[in-house]
Amino acid sequence: MPPVRVFCLCLLALFAASCSSGSCEDLKCDDNPPNPCGSAPDCGWQGLGYEPLAVPTAPRTGEIVTVGGAVQPRSFALKVDKGVIHTFTCTAEGFEACEVKFLGAVGAGSAFIEHEGRTTRVHFRVVDDQGAAAIVTALPAGSTGSFRYSLTRREDDHGEDVAGATRLVPGEPPVEGLLQAGPDTDTFVFDASAGHFIFVRCSGAFTLDVLSRLLGPDGEELNAGVPTERGLRFRPRYAGRHVFSLSGFQPTAIPYTCGVEDLGPDDHGDSPDTATVLPEAASVPLKGMLEYGSDKDAFTFLARAGHAYALRCDTPTLTACLNARVLTRRGEVLSPPVGVAREAWLQVRVEGDGQWGAYALTLLDLGADQGAGPEDAVQLPGDAPLTGYLTPAGDVDFFRFDALAGHVYSLEADGVSVEAFLLAAPDSSLTRNDLAKVHHFMVEADSAVLLRVSGPLAQYRLTVREVGVDDHAGTAANATGLGGALSAMGVLNTSTDVDWFALTLDARPHALSRTSLDTKFDLFEADGVTPVPWDAASGAWVPRAAGRHLLRAGMFGRFQGPDAYRVELLPR
Repeated sequence: MPPVRVFCLCLLALFAASCSSGSCEDLKCDDNPPNPCGSAPDCGWQGLGYEPLAVPTAPRTGEIVTVGGAVQPRSFALKVDKGVIHTFTCTAEGFEACEVKFLGAVGAGSAFIEHEGRTTRVHFRVVDDQGAAAIVTALPAGSTGSFRYSLTRREDDHGEDVAGATRLVPGEPPVEGLLQAGPDTDTFVFDASAGHFIFVRCSGAFTLDVLSRLLGPDGEELNAGVPTERGLRFRPRYAGRHVFSLSGFQPTAIPYTCGVEDLGPDDHGDSPDTATVLPEAASVPLKGMLEYGSDKDAFTFLARAGHAYALRCDTPTLTACLNARVLTRRGEVLSPPVGVAREAWLQVRVEGDGQWGAYALTLLDLGADQGAGPEDAVQLPGDAPLTGYLTPAGDVDFFRFDALAGHVYSLEADGVSVEAFLLAAPDSSLTRNDLAKVHHFMVEADSAVLLRVSGPLAQYRLTVREVGVDDHAGTAANATGLGGALSAMGVLNTSTDVDWFALTLDARPHALSRTSLDTKFDLFEADGVTPVPWDAASGAWVPRAAGRHLLRAGMFGRFQGPDAYRVELLPR
């Protein structure tokens, strides 16, 4: 806008102010005051002058006419209060619609136009004491005719700043409000105690055009954003008056309610020094409330050496409960199940992470260690599954099992490694070279078997089950006699299983026919020690003399599970 035009508008505003200190109904104002701009063509002077309007101006009738062949807009000098929302209304009667343009110190985003039939309403707020000017033209362009116009102050239910703010009292029923169409700000104040959790909630059909803002007693902005039904929770650092406001610039009014609650001080501390101390028990409930999204609750308990601990979430709909963790006092997260080599104080931490609400957990003491060595191995009661825990890191559990001679047992431990030994010979593994997920073992005489469980920190399920009896003897003295037959069938049940057969051979070469490549066969003379020579050229055994011989079947390489076989010696 050219400087001369701004100057002229200021003169016009002053003129309007002097002529409209009150209602203009009875004032003797010039219908067409002298042009204060002289001959300046760019001043905005319309020839008919600016009609001064004060607040309130009841509806009047005006007319847009043609002067000298040109349609003349109607201009109004508006005397209004700074910072207050006013409404200029124009209703077309002799033409289709009003077009209203504003001049003067109307702040950016502080004018809003509503159209309803032939009525145009302009809600506006000026930012200084100079007032504003409104110019009305008829639509379609070039039209003339009568119209009705008025100027009112839009009443606001809640002030737009602290001076006119509505006081909210924590715990009292919410107050009702209305965010007017166009620019509107409703401001509230309330007192809050330092360290208490405060819940501010406004309910309404808020759009993205609505912004909430929270200021602390020191004027620091504590929160800003679009209000939601979840409300705003915060923990004041300072006691005193807090300011909360809703601002909108939307096409329709939005009714709402706003209230404040004081939820009181935090129920649990958020550090090892302020944590809630838990008693010692097999099962300890942990209950609390996450008062806002970044709230943290801490508990502490004495962990006994060799005991395993775990957390159970009893409110699984709250993610913060599912994510609860056990930590050292230094904040190192411990993987479940948790255990320590030496007695120590540990902490349980529950963190909001954007959520709030009531939670319930249970701290479980899963019991003492399951045997630290062969001397205190835990006796297994038959073939019932047992649940154990490897904790702390490097923990090894030992169990004892009484096995019967010639019986075959399966051995399984989910997620960890398990190995079977003779208790009398703990360096001799009964499951060596056994690569199967389910191991198998057996003993030649009734014996106590030692089971060793090792691996990463984990909960495991140990199962020992009798699955059968060995089909053939494991010694030469008790070899299975084949009579006149030269073939046999059997199963190698374990990685240490050996089957012996007694058979009568002629003094001529005998070739080997077998069905399993995982089973190795060896042929001995009657003493069970002296091997029968093998002729690599002919691929056959060559007995030195006719008579009794012994055939031994054993594992070849790694054991992948019970291996069924059929073997036959073919005379040549």
